[in-house]
Amino acid sequence: MAGETIKSKAICLDIRPWSQTSHVVSWLTPNGRVATVVKGAVRPKSLFLGQYDLNYTCEILYYARAKGELHALRDCVPLVCRDALRSSYRLLALAGYFRQLVAELAPAGADCGVWFEALERHLDACVSAGLGENRVSPLAWLIRFELKVLELAGLAPDFSGYDENAEWSTFSVENGTFENPTGRCIRVSKEVAAYLRNPYGKSENPQVPLDAARVIGVFYAFHVENAPDIRREVLSLVIKNKEGNGSK
Repeated sequence: MAGETIKSKAICLDIRPWSQTSHVVSWLTPNGRVATVVKGAVRPKSLFLGQYDLNYTCEILYYARAKGELHALRDCVPLVCRDALRSSYRLLALAGYFRQLVAELAPAGADCGVWFEALERHLDACVSAGLGENRVSPLAWLIRFELKVLELAGLAPDFSGYDENAEWSTFSVENGTFENPTGRCIRVSKEVAAYLRNPYGKSENPQVPLDAARVIGVFYAFHVENAPDIRREVLSLVIKNKEGNGSK
């Protein structure tokens, strides 16, 4: 791979200064994460001005150096800009949380293709919410994305075994199941369990998605090494956003 010029679709995950005029840009591609140096990125006459930003899907052309080194970006064409996210700080924070999870957990190689598709789909969902085209709440998209990430990481909990005749069932955080719960356990209502089993359904009780998000948060804290404080902040913003419809 080193010494080759590679063209790929890529989602912009992170942008950091490299010098007074250059950037290091991290991308998610269908083959894993790629970090590129963009020399002269902020110069007034740079060909890269406006060609990339956080949450953009682009087509990039880069010169691949040895593994572990920064690659040299040669060309970048924006394909999907998702500018509507800039109209809502809360949705922008949600999109940032999506990018962070993928950056931390997505594998390298061909297995990353499904992660790339999942991130694209959920970033587009955030855009639709910001434009008022999607009646699904940002909280629901947060829950759906976190469950999708757990599935892709091979950590998907099984919410199918709850007792439909009981108000509450005991869920094993350690084993990720209602069957024979052992280790650390939490009580989950049948409404929340049903919602977690099918997060693409709709709950008439607004408390159910909130409780579902807390169940997932406990599961993440036990199984995934990510920053819980960032999740708490994003969740707080998303909950507040329920009254603002993503427009503020």
